[in-house]
Amino acid sequence: MLIPQKPITPKKKAAEPVAIDFDHTAHIVDFSAEVKQQVIYTIQGNTILTAGSLLVLTGKPKARKSTFLHTFLGVAIQTTSLWQITASLPVEKSKVILIDTEQSIYDLHSSIKRMAFNFSIDLNNTSKFQVYSTRTLALFNLMQLIEVVLENNKDTGVLAIDGLIDLCNDINDVKEAKAAITFIKQIADKYQIGIIGVLHQNKGTNFSLGHLGSFASRFAQSELSVVKNDDNTSTLESVFLRSAESIQPISIGWDSVNNRYDSIQTLQAFQPKAITTETIAASIFAGDTYLSYAELVTRCIKFTQTTQYSVTKKFIPELYNLGIIQKQGNFIVLR
Repeated sequence: MLIPQKPITPKKKAAEPVAIDFDHTAHIVDFSAEVKQQVIYTIQGNTILTAGSLLVLTGKPKARKSTFLHTFLGVAIQTTSLWQITASLPVEKSKVILIDTEQSIYDLHSSIKRMAFNFSIDLNNTSKFQVYSTRTLALFNLMQLIEVVLENNKDTGVLAIDGLIDLCNDINDVKEAKAAITFIKQIADKYQIGIIGVLHQNKGTNFSLGHLGSFASRFAQSELSVVKNDDNTSTLESVFLRSAESIQPISIGWDSVNNRYDSIQTLQAFQPKAITTETIAASIFAGDTYLSYAELVTRCIKFTQTTQYSVTKKFIPELYNLGIIQKQGNFIVLR
Protein backbone atom coordinates (compact mmCIF):
# COMPACT_ATOMS: atom_id res chain seq x y z
CA MET A 1 0.00 0.00 0.00
CA LEU A 2 1.38 3.32 -1.02
CA ILE A 3 1.22 6.07 1.60
CA PRO A 4 1.14 9.58 0.15
CA GLN A 5 4.10 11.54 1.20
CA LYS A 6 3.65 15.02 2.69
CA PRO A 7 5.19 17.55 0.31
CA ILE A 8 8.38 19.01 1.59
CA THR A 9 8.08 22.78 1.91
CA PRO A 10 11.29 24.59 1.24
CA LYS A 11 12.59 26.38 4.32
CA LYS A 12 12.00 30.10 4.12
CA LYS A 13 15.09 32.19 3.97
CA ALA A 14 15.44 35.34 5.98
CA ALA A 15 14.93 38.47 3.95
CA GLU A 16 18.10 40.06 2.75
CA PRO A 17 18.74 43.40 4.45
CA VAL A 18 17.97 46.33 2.18
CA ALA A 19 20.15 49.37 2.21
CA ILE A 20 18.24 52.51 3.21
CA ASP A 21 18.70 55.17 0.56
CA PHE A 22 18.12 58.20 2.80
CA ASP A 23 20.42 61.11 3.40
CA HIS A 24 19.82 61.99 7.03
CA THR A 25 22.48 64.70 6.92
CA ALA A 26 20.21 66.86 4.80
CA HIS A 27 18.03 67.37 7.88
CA ILE A 28 20.74 68.33 10.35
CA VAL A 29 20.30 71.91 11.57
CA ASP A 30 23.41 73.98 10.94
CA PHE A 31 23.68 76.54 13.73
CA SER A 32 26.82 78.09 12.24
CA ALA A 33 24.80 79.47 9.33
CA GLU A 34 23.04 82.81 9.64
CA VAL A 35 19.28 82.42 9.33
CA LYS A 36 17.25 85.44 8.25
CA GLN A 37 13.50 85.74 8.45
CA GLN A 38 11.43 87.52 5.80
CA VAL A 39 8.49 89.08 7.61
CA ILE A 40 5.54 89.44 5.24
CA TYR A 41 2.66 90.55 7.47
CA THR A 42 2.46 92.39 10.77
CA ILE A 43 -0.60 93.56 12.69
CA GLN A 44 -0.07 96.40 15.14
CA GLY A 45 3.64 95.69 14.86
CA ASN A 46 3.24 91.98 15.72
CA THR A 47 4.65 89.40 13.31
CA ILE A 48 1.80 87.42 11.75
CA LEU A 49 3.32 85.66 8.74
CA THR A 50 6.83 85.04 7.45
CA ALA A 51 8.17 83.33 4.32
CA GLY A 52 7.86 79.55 4.61
CA SER A 53 4.90 79.71 7.01
CA LEU A 54 1.10 79.45 7.06
CA LEU A 55 -1.53 81.91 8.26
CA VAL A 56 -4.93 80.30 8.89
CA LEU A 57 -7.96 82.57 8.62
CA THR A 58 -11.09 80.98 10.07
CA GLY A 59 -14.71 81.95 10.61
CA LYS A 60 -18.28 80.84 10.19
CA PRO A 61 -20.11 81.35 6.86
CA LYS A 62 -20.78 85.02 6.03
CA ALA A 63 -18.52 86.24 8.85
CA ARG A 64 -16.63 88.31 6.21
CA LYS A 65 -13.53 86.13 5.98
CA SER A 66 -13.17 87.15 2.33
CA THR A 67 -13.29 90.85 3.26
CA PHE A 68 -10.33 90.41 5.58
CA LEU A 69 -8.58 88.06 3.13
CA HIS A 70 -8.82 90.68 0.38
CA THR A 71 -7.41 93.26 2.78
CA PHE A 72 -4.38 91.03 3.34
CA LEU A 73 -4.02 90.65 -0.43
CA GLY A 74 -4.49 94.36 -1.14
CA VAL A 75 -1.89 95.57 1.33
CA ALA A 76 0.58 93.01 -0.05
CA ILE A 77 0.00 94.04 -3.66
CA GLN A 78 0.44 97.72 -2.81
CA THR A 79 3.01 97.13 -0.03
CA THR A 80 0.98 99.34 2.26
CA SER A 81 -1.06 99.28 5.47
CA LEU A 82 -4.77 99.18 6.27
CA TRP A 83 -6.61 98.56 9.53
CA GLN A 84 -3.17 98.20 11.19
CA ILE A 85 -2.43 95.27 8.85
CA THR A 86 0.92 95.93 7.16
CA ALA A 87 2.61 94.00 4.36
CA SER A 88 6.18 94.08 3.15
CA LEU A 89 7.46 92.06 0.22
CA PRO A 90 10.89 92.24 -1.45
CA VAL A 91 10.87 93.38 -5.08
CA GLU A 92 12.04 90.00 -6.33
CA LYS A 93 9.20 88.19 -4.45
CA SER A 94 6.38 90.69 -4.79
CA LYS A 95 3.71 88.70 -6.66
CA VAL A 96 0.46 87.76 -4.92
CA ILE A 97 -1.53 84.73 -6.12
CA LEU A 98 -5.06 83.78 -5.11
CA ILE A 99 -6.42 80.27 -5.64
CA ASP A 100 -10.20 80.43 -5.27
CA THR A 101 -11.84 77.03 -4.95
CA GLU A 102 -15.38 78.12 -4.05
CA GLN A 103 -16.86 81.16 -5.79
CA SER A 104 -18.55 81.34 -9.16
CA ILE A 105 -16.77 83.40 -11.82
CA TYR A 106 -19.35 86.18 -11.42
CA ASP A 107 -18.94 86.41 -7.63
CA LEU A 108 -15.18 86.14 -7.94
CA HIS A 109 -15.09 88.97 -10.48
CA SER A 110 -17.28 91.16 -8.26
CA SER A 111 -15.31 90.62 -5.06
CA ILE A 112 -11.89 91.11 -6.67
CA LYS A 113 -13.03 94.25 -8.46
CA ARG A 114 -14.19 95.69 -5.12
CA MET A 115 -10.78 94.96 -3.65
CA ALA A 116 -9.05 96.54 -6.66
CA PHE A 117 -11.23 99.65 -6.37
CA ASN A 118 -10.49 100.03 -2.65
CA PHE A 119 -6.74 99.70 -3.15
CA SER A 120 -6.49 101.56 -6.48
CA ILE A 121 -5.23 98.46 -8.31
CA ASP A 122 -5.46 98.32 -12.10
CA LEU A 123 -6.26 94.65 -12.63
CA ASN A 124 -5.54 94.88 -16.35
CA ASN A 125 -2.12 96.43 -15.91
CA THR A 126 -0.48 94.73 -12.98
CA SER A 127 2.02 91.89 -13.00
CA LYS A 128 1.88 91.57 -9.21
CA PHE A 129 -1.47 89.81 -8.90
CA GLN A 130 -2.95 86.65 -10.42
CA VAL A 131 -6.23 84.90 -9.62
CA TYR A 132 -7.12 81.29 -10.45
CA SER A 133 -10.62 79.82 -10.25
CA THR A 134 -10.35 76.10 -9.50
CA ARG A 135 -13.71 75.00 -8.13
CA THR A 136 -14.23 72.48 -10.94
CA LEU A 137 -10.86 70.76 -10.48
CA ALA A 138 -10.38 67.39 -8.84
CA LEU A 139 -8.07 67.18 -5.83
CA PHE A 140 -5.03 65.86 -7.73
CA ASN A 141 -5.43 68.46 -10.48
CA LEU A 142 -5.77 71.27 -7.91
CA MET A 143 -2.49 70.33 -6.23
CA GLN A 144 -0.86 69.93 -9.64
CA LEU A 145 -2.06 73.38 -10.69
CA ILE A 146 -0.67 74.99 -7.53
CA GLU A 147 2.74 73.39 -8.14
CA VAL A 148 2.79 74.46 -11.79
CA VAL A 149 1.72 78.01 -10.93
CA LEU A 150 4.45 78.40 -8.31
CA GLU A 151 7.08 76.80 -10.53
CA ASN A 152 6.27 79.29 -13.27
CA ASN A 153 6.03 82.28 -10.94
CA LYS A 154 9.21 82.23 -8.88
CA ASP A 155 8.58 85.88 -7.94
CA THR A 156 5.59 84.89 -5.79
CA GLY A 157 5.70 86.11 -2.20
CA VAL A 158 2.16 85.35 -1.04
CA LEU A 159 -0.15 82.47 -1.97
CA ALA A 160 -3.76 82.56 -0.72
CA ILE A 161 -5.95 79.46 -0.90
CA ASP A 162 -9.66 80.08 -0.38
CA GLY A 163 -10.37 77.49 0.87
CA LEU A 164 -8.09 74.83 2.26
CA ILE A 165 -10.98 72.37 2.56
CA ASP A 166 -10.58 71.48 -1.11
CA LEU A 167 -7.08 70.08 -0.57
CA CYS A 168 -8.61 66.81 0.63
CA ASN A 169 -11.69 64.76 -0.19
CA ASP A 170 -12.58 64.04 3.44
CA ILE A 171 -11.53 66.60 6.06
CA ASN A 172 -12.11 64.03 8.80
CA ASP A 173 -9.76 61.47 7.25
CA VAL A 174 -6.50 61.66 9.22
CA LYS A 175 -4.30 60.48 6.34
CA GLU A 176 -5.86 62.87 3.83
CA ALA A 177 -5.76 65.82 6.22
CA LYS A 178 -2.12 65.17 7.08
CA ALA A 179 -1.24 64.79 3.40
CA ALA A 180 -2.87 68.15 2.63
CA ILE A 181 -0.90 69.98 5.33
CA THR A 182 2.30 68.17 4.31
CA PHE A 183 1.72 69.54 0.81
CA ILE A 184 1.36 73.05 2.27
CA LYS A 185 4.59 72.61 4.25
CA GLN A 186 6.46 71.42 1.17
CA ILE A 187 5.48 74.27 -1.12
CA ALA A 188 5.97 76.86 1.64
CA ASP A 189 9.55 75.66 2.19
CA LYS A 190 10.38 74.94 -1.45
CA TYR A 191 9.26 78.31 -2.79
CA GLN A 192 9.82 80.34 0.40
CA ILE A 193 6.41 81.97 0.30
CA GLY A 194 3.87 83.03 2.88
CA ILE A 195 0.62 81.07 2.59
CA ILE A 196 -2.81 82.24 3.72
CA GLY A 197 -5.37 79.46 4.06
CA VAL A 198 -9.07 80.07 4.65
CA LEU A 199 -11.10 77.54 6.64
CA HIS A 200 -14.68 77.41 7.90
CA GLN A 201 -15.43 76.86 11.57
CA ASN A 202 -17.77 74.26 13.06
CA LYS A 203 -21.29 75.64 13.58
CA GLY A 204 -21.34 74.85 17.29
CA THR A 205 -17.75 75.81 18.14
CA ASN A 206 -15.04 78.21 17.05
CA PHE A 207 -12.75 75.37 15.99
CA SER A 208 -11.89 74.98 12.31
CA LEU A 209 -13.44 72.02 10.53
CA GLY A 210 -12.27 68.43 10.95
CA HIS A 211 -8.83 66.87 11.20
CA LEU A 212 -7.76 69.23 8.42
CA GLY A 213 -8.42 72.20 10.71
CA SER A 214 -6.55 70.54 13.57
CA PHE A 215 -3.46 69.82 11.46
CA ALA A 216 -3.58 73.29 9.91
CA SER A 217 -3.68 74.87 13.38
CA ARG A 218 -0.69 72.83 14.54
CA PHE A 219 1.44 73.89 11.58
CA ALA A 220 0.29 77.50 11.30
CA GLN A 221 2.46 80.39 12.42
CA SER A 222 -0.73 82.32 13.19
CA GLU A 223 -4.43 81.59 13.38
CA LEU A 224 -6.88 84.47 13.15
CA SER A 225 -10.64 84.23 13.58
CA VAL A 226 -13.33 86.42 12.00
CA VAL A 227 -16.47 86.80 14.11
CA LYS A 228 -19.72 88.41 12.97
CA ASN A 229 -21.23 90.59 15.71
CA ASP A 230 -24.89 91.21 16.57
CA ASP A 231 -24.70 94.77 15.22
CA ASN A 232 -23.67 93.46 11.78
CA THR A 233 -20.02 94.42 12.25
CA SER A 234 -17.22 91.84 12.07
CA THR A 235 -14.14 91.46 14.24
CA LEU A 236 -10.74 89.94 13.47
CA GLU A 237 -9.04 88.47 16.53
CA SER A 238 -6.08 86.22 17.21
CA VAL A 239 -6.59 82.59 18.21
CA PHE A 240 -2.85 82.08 18.64
CA LEU A 241 0.37 83.62 17.35
CA ARG A 242 3.69 81.78 17.44
CA SER A 243 5.74 84.92 16.87
CA ALA A 244 3.81 87.35 19.10
CA GLU A 245 1.57 87.44 22.15
CA SER A 246 -1.71 88.65 20.66
CA ILE A 247 -3.33 91.50 18.74
CA GLN A 248 -6.00 93.99 19.66
CA PRO A 249 -9.23 92.97 17.89
CA ILE A 250 -9.96 94.82 14.63
CA SER A 251 -13.64 95.54 13.99
CA ILE A 252 -15.06 96.65 10.66
CA GLY A 253 -18.42 98.08 9.64
CA TRP A 254 -20.13 99.27 6.48
CA ASP A 255 -19.23 102.77 5.27
CA SER A 256 -22.42 103.85 3.48
CA VAL A 257 -20.74 106.98 2.06
CA ASN A 258 -17.99 105.11 0.22
CA ASN A 259 -19.89 101.82 -0.16
CA ARG A 260 -17.18 99.71 1.40
CA TYR A 261 -16.17 98.16 4.69
CA ASP A 262 -13.88 100.15 6.94
CA SER A 263 -12.54 99.84 10.46
CA ILE A 264 -14.75 101.09 13.26
CA GLN A 265 -11.81 103.22 14.45
CA THR A 266 -11.55 104.85 11.02
CA LEU A 267 -15.29 105.49 10.80
CA GLN A 268 -15.19 107.12 14.23
CA ALA A 269 -12.11 109.14 13.30
CA PHE A 270 -14.02 110.65 10.40
CA GLN A 271 -16.58 112.18 12.76
CA PRO A 272 -16.08 115.98 12.81
CA LYS A 273 -15.95 116.14 16.61
CA ALA A 274 -12.93 113.81 16.59
CA ILE A 275 -10.96 115.97 14.15
CA THR A 276 -9.31 119.05 15.61
CA THR A 277 -6.66 121.45 14.38
CA GLU A 278 -4.40 120.38 17.25
CA THR A 279 -4.71 116.69 16.31
CA ILE A 280 -4.00 117.32 12.63
CA ALA A 281 -1.08 119.66 13.44
CA ALA A 282 0.54 117.12 15.75
CA SER A 283 -0.21 113.89 13.89
CA ILE A 284 -0.10 114.87 10.21
CA PHE A 285 1.88 118.10 9.82
CA ALA A 286 4.21 117.12 12.70
CA GLY A 287 5.98 120.48 12.84
CA ASP A 288 6.00 121.13 9.07
CA THR A 289 4.43 124.34 7.81
CA TYR A 290 3.82 123.30 4.20
CA LEU A 291 2.94 119.94 2.71
CA SER A 292 2.55 118.97 -0.93
CA TYR A 293 -0.75 117.31 -1.73
CA ALA A 294 0.99 113.98 -2.35
CA GLU A 295 2.75 114.15 1.03
CA LEU A 296 -0.50 115.14 2.73
CA VAL A 297 -2.25 112.10 1.23
CA THR A 298 0.57 109.79 2.35
CA ARG A 299 0.49 111.10 5.91
CA CYS A 300 -3.30 110.99 6.08
CA ILE A 301 -3.29 107.34 4.97
CA LYS A 302 -0.86 106.53 7.77
CA PHE A 303 -2.85 108.60 10.30
CA THR A 304 -6.26 107.12 9.46
CA GLN A 305 -5.07 103.60 8.63
CA THR A 306 -7.36 103.62 5.60
CA THR A 307 -7.10 103.63 1.82
CA GLN A 308 -6.05 106.36 -0.58
CA TYR A 309 -9.61 106.44 -1.90
CA SER A 310 -11.11 107.18 1.53
CA VAL A 311 -8.47 109.77 2.30
CA THR A 312 -8.84 111.70 -0.97
CA LYS A 313 -12.62 111.40 -1.26
CA LYS A 314 -13.63 111.82 2.37
CA PHE A 315 -10.97 112.65 4.95
CA ILE A 316 -9.13 115.51 3.23
CA PRO A 317 -12.39 117.12 1.98
CA GLU A 318 -13.59 116.96 5.61
CA LEU A 319 -10.45 118.83 6.73
CA TYR A 320 -11.24 121.55 4.18
CA ASN A 321 -14.90 121.70 5.26
CA LEU A 322 -13.91 122.10 8.90
CA GLY A 323 -11.52 124.91 8.01
CA ILE A 324 -8.49 123.04 9.38
CA ILE A 325 -6.41 123.18 6.18
CA GLN A 326 -6.27 125.42 3.15
CA LYS A 327 -4.46 125.54 -0.16
CA GLN A 328 -1.63 128.06 -0.55
CA GLY A 329 -0.09 127.98 -3.99
CA ASN A 330 1.06 124.43 -4.69
CA PHE A 331 1.05 123.50 -0.99
CA ILE A 332 -1.38 122.71 1.82
CA VAL A 333 -1.10 124.60 5.11
CA LEU A 334 -2.91 124.73 8.43
CA ARG A 335 -5.36 127.60 8.80
